[in-house]
Amino acid sequence: MTYQWEKTDNPDKIRFRKEFDLDSVVEKGKSEFEKLLLLRSWVHNILPPGTPSRDYSELGVFEILSDAKKGLQFWCTQYNQVFVQSAVALDFYARKLGVDSKDPSKDMHHGVADIWSNEFQKWYVVDTQHNQHYEKDGEPLNVLEIRNEYLKDGGQKVKGIIGNYEKVLEYKKDSTGYDSPSNYFWFFIPLRNNFFEDPRIYHSQALLWVDEFNKDMKWVRKGGIEDHPMYESQFVETSDINECFPDMDNMNK
Repeated sequence: MTYQWEKTDNPDKIRFRKEFDLDSVVEKGKSEFEKLLLLRSWVHNILPPGTPSRDYSELGVFEILSDAKKGLQFWCTQYNQVFVQSAVALDFYARKLGVDSKDPSKDMHHGVADIWSNEFQKWYVVDTQHNQHYEKDGEPLNVLEIRNEYLKDGGQKVKGIIGNYEKVLEYKKDSTGYDSPSNYFWFFIPLRNNFFEDPRIYHSQALLWVDEFNKDMKWVRKGGIEDHPMYESQFVETSDINECFPDMDNMNK
């Protein structure tokens, strides 16, 4: 599948970086990883949590942050959209993800972000709403790695890192919640991140990970009574790791 990346010379991307002085947001970071922790915390802190009072499905980062200044509230989708667009404005590769638990009786659909790390030479998950990422043995994990750890032992070897290590979460075999490995059984990867060019956040096909653990299942919503709406025309099923997690370093050589 062809992925649509934001163009480096997009004028709104360049304007956003300058208007919100993103370089100063991350300037104290001594490494790429530290800079991204600072960026994540910045986004987390400027968006009030709660139920949005307007529809943001066709609005971008400028409108979201304008409303944030007015005290309007936001869901996980907007937190991670702002993070993705901020990271892209700083010339990182970032994209949106959708995740959910295995239990069809619980609607745990959650929006997170994904970022390519030159430092770690891999993609890893960023949950901006919870100001969190996941680690095992000191390395940040991507969405499939989190899922595999959950399937192995409930994610007991995974740690949830809040902020700049202000808090570390540990998980038991039966741990549940939006901020736990149990919520990474299902995941999809939208096939574009060019939200400056086209802010319609849900307007994209998406890779849906399918393997031996979920091939005979359907991702359901609303307490298990409806199939995920993206089955209709957006999901593209795959079990190709390279398709889902391209090596961006090699792509740019």
